[in-house]
Amino acid sequence: MFKWVGIVLSILVVLLIAFVVGMALAPEGFREGSRDIFIMIIAVFQLVSSVVLIALLVALIYVINQLNKLASKNIIPKIDDAMLKINDVLETTRGLANNVSDAATTATSSTTFVAERVVSPIIRISSLVTGVRAAATTLARRNASNQLDS
Repeated sequence: MFKWVGIVLSILVVLLIAFVVGMALAPEGFREGSRDIFIMIIAVFQLVSSVVLIALLVALIYVINQLNKLASKNIIPKIDDAMLKINDVLETTRGLANNVSDAATTATSSTTFVAERVVSPIIRISSLVTGVRAAATTLARRNASNQLDS
């Protein structure tokens, strides 16, 4: 492939050199005529390139319009549906978080209530019973030692 590109480029360079030498050796009228021909060829190329650029611009505008329609009809509704679902999930999660917070507050309140209202009296009664038992044991030992001494 590169071999053929090199050959074509070499031929074009040789033809360009031959044309430049030929134009230098050509008579004055021939140079003016060929100049006019080349000006016409360049004008035609500019006209063709302008038409191609206009066609590319129209094609680009068409593609942008089609992408806009595609986004409006397909992508944006799907994004809206996804946002609605995400909002529903967030609301559910907020509700669950509030329920968990309420449950934790209730558990803390219940623990405090049980500690103050149930366990504290039981501890007091247990302490009282232990004290009475200790007193009874002490009195029983005293009575036993008094009976042994008499």
